[in-house]
Amino acid sequence: MKLLNYRLLHIGSNVKSWLTGSMLLVALSQPNVMLAEEFVAASQSLTRIEAGTVVDDPNATHWNRVVLLARPRIASGDVDSLAATIRESVSSFVLTILASVAQATDPVSGEPRYTLEDVGVGYSMQVGGTQRVVTVAEAAKIGVNLSIVTRLLLSENEKQLETARIVARTSTFMIVDTPAFVLRGATHAEYVMRHFIWIDHRTGRNAALVWLIKTDKAGKSVIEDSEPLRWASAGLREDRAIHVDGTQFMLGIPNKRAFAIESLPPGKPIPWTEEAKSYAALDRFDDASLHHLSVALNATLQAAASRMAERAENSSSP
Repeated sequence: MKLLNYRLLHIGSNVKSWLTGSMLLVALSQPNVMLAEEFVAASQSLTRIEAGTVVDDPNATHWNRVVLLARPRIASGDVDSLAATIRESVSSFVLTILASVAQATDPVSGEPRYTLEDVGVGYSMQVGGTQRVVTVAEAAKIGVNLSIVTRLLLSENEKQLETARIVARTSTFMIVDTPAFVLRGATHAEYVMRHFIWIDHRTGRNAALVWLIKTDKAGKSVIEDSEPLRWASAGLREDRAIHVDGTQFMLGIPNKRAFAIESLPPGKPIPWTEEAKSYAALDRFDDASLHHLSVALNATLQAAASRMAERAENSSSP
């Protein structure tokens, strides 16, 4: 594995209300910047969060950052075809993406330094007044009594998580792919939702960029460029609107295509650039392609931030 040098880029405080804390993105640095990153390119399964884990525990040392909590809500489509028990059960399980961030002390400066140790995924629900990760296998052990319907729904959700993959990682960021069905017209189209999750190595704060990848007619992975990049702040809570396709039920039980999200997670839309699009859908990364992606995403964010700062300045001018 190669050791690469990375740094965090920053923008001015005039747009800090948009990009919290002025944090942008990890990108390859100039040679004089000495923050070594170990780049791992091999595809890996995404860690499944242990059943019983408390979500957003302020005292946690492991799984101590919330990346995304998405609670599904039946919002459109063949809603009336759903039994009331299914409608209620769908909203019981919250898609939960957490990160583990470790803190150490820089031996030279004495300042704190943070590393992204892991990112994990699972489903959580309220258990005795506390949001906890739950699995079909361990539900009874943590005091959850699953009905036939909730067991089937959670089991199908867990099957979908089996395809979640880590595409590339360093000590401060990770690229994660998860499966997603997204409403396109009246169709539930199958996509990969890619998450570029990173932390500021000086503060330990996290953020993410999210985008969609589809397969074209030639079988190649390409960006869904009708959707802009989405910048998501730390600890994002999403009210995830769900569309229902009544044709995807058998004897009242939904299959994996029965539900689709209506849109990407909420956040700031960032227009694509051609440079970013050319690397953002790669199935594998090496150090060169990861360099190009990081620089392109940084440039995209900086351009968007500059436009916003300019608009803010113009609006405040007499």
